[in-house]
Amino acid sequence: MKKGKWFWAALALTVVTASACSSGSEGTNEPANPATDTKGGTPAPEQPAEAALPEEATIRILTENSTAWPAKEDWGVWKWVKEETNITVKQELITGPESLALAISSGDMPDIMSVFPAEVQKYGPQGAFEDLSKHMDKMPNVKAFLEAHPLVKQRVVSPTGEIYSILNDGAGEGSQMVWFYRDDIFAKHNLQVPKTWDELYTVSKQLKELYPDSYPFTFRHGLNTLSTFGPTFGIYPQVFQDPVDQTKIKFGFEEPAAKTMVETLNKFMAEKLIPPDWLTMDYKAWTQFMSNNQAFITVQFIGQIEIMNNQLPEGQHLSFMPPPIGLGDKPYLPRGGYENFGLAVASTSPNKDAAFRYLDYIFSEKGRDIQSWGKEGETYTIVDGKRKFNDNYKEANDLRVVSGIMTAATYGWFDFNATLSLVKDSEQAAYVEAPKYRFPVGEILPALTPEEAEAVAPLNDQIWKFWQGEVAKFIYGERPMSEWESFVADLSKNGLNEIKTTYQKALDRQYEIMK
Repeated sequence: MKKGKWFWAALALTVVTASACSSGSEGTNEPANPATDTKGGTPAPEQPAEAALPEEATIRILTENSTAWPAKEDWGVWKWVKEETNITVKQELITGPESLALAISSGDMPDIMSVFPAEVQKYGPQGAFEDLSKHMDKMPNVKAFLEAHPLVKQRVVSPTGEIYSILNDGAGEGSQMVWFYRDDIFAKHNLQVPKTWDELYTVSKQLKELYPDSYPFTFRHGLNTLSTFGPTFGIYPQVFQDPVDQTKIKFGFEEPAAKTMVETLNKFMAEKLIPPDWLTMDYKAWTQFMSNNQAFITVQFIGQIEIMNNQLPEGQHLSFMPPPIGLGDKPYLPRGGYENFGLAVASTSPNKDAAFRYLDYIFSEKGRDIQSWGKEGETYTIVDGKRKFNDNYKEANDLRVVSGIMTAATYGWFDFNATLSLVKDSEQAAYVEAPKYRFPVGEILPALTPEEAEAVAPLNDQIWKFWQGEVAKFIYGERPMSEWESFVADLSKNGLNEIKTTYQKALDRQYEIMK
């Protein structure tokens, strides 16, 4: 719960910069599966006869300011918008966490704004954003998209039924955490890929004997990594929907499975199978471990498999590994692929009809295709019946730098296959396999009212600080596991019951609204 909007912004930047990947869809219960569309992309769809363009309009859009792909007025994405909608887009760039608040307080908001869910929950009820649910007659494609993507709709409907923003969908696959391992080392020593945490412990011991200076199992996201480990034990660490009865709210550390998970990590720690600085390890240190025979099994963002393989010496290689089972009989990855950036229309905009037209275009089938792939002859050619990006697009980030593709506010509904077409054939297996292991629920929580959010925020901070400190002590062996039940009891002293009650009420309300 201690993951604020700018954490997610930084995470998104890291993911999309580092990952030569792209996206599943959170809209349906099953993400997009690249097994049905391999490298080379889909054939360009036949477009209907062009209708006359609507009246010319200009809108202002508040969007990201990234040094990794500096904004350009002449990006292809804006040209295509003009060609398809007759709308000229003027970008205004976010310069820091205060940009949205300053825009709102100025009384001169851009027509469309890139927003995070927490910002929508705060400013929407205050009247800053238009209630889009009242304008679906002007946005039939948006309406159809939400009906076809119930998980997106669930996340954008407010506690009182309004829709103050539409979340982007389709370009979040880089946020999927996966397991991978050094397949060359396993083959060299005839080691079996572990299917359970017990087997993970056994093979880690074997690797430690073979490479005494190594820490065979390495990870770098500190205690946030428990959100990746948790599903292998049937939980998430904090508040989550019960995967068996999704109408119920649970708190992970209350569950017996959490004790098993922490005990297991304590055993790995005690036997030096994970590095002593796992709590603070950064990306640079992690890459050094993985490239110097100091680590052989890890969890990381999915795109890192290809990135690391491009850096490893010849003969070394990483492959996707199905997650090991901790408890139960099914291996699970955390449910990833979510996006946390969306688009809101200013309630004071003098160009609302044009803003609605823009949203309707980027959430249409045609808009999805053009804003993801560009146009034939400009960004891609047709080779053997499939689309192939031009040679100046060598990796996913080139799509952003050169044409603005997949940058904030330039798309609504993104086609995963566009960026997947830039991933090497040999590296595509992870994107095919990962969706098979996704946990039934994610860590996305039901929306709170402003009053609920204000009341529960200090409790979330309090319990987060409490469990972070105590769980780290258990894993490091600084607190004996015999005191686990006392730790669980102390959760209630740190606001647990109030937190669960608040989110259960919100979940009940969400189910009622979504009927």
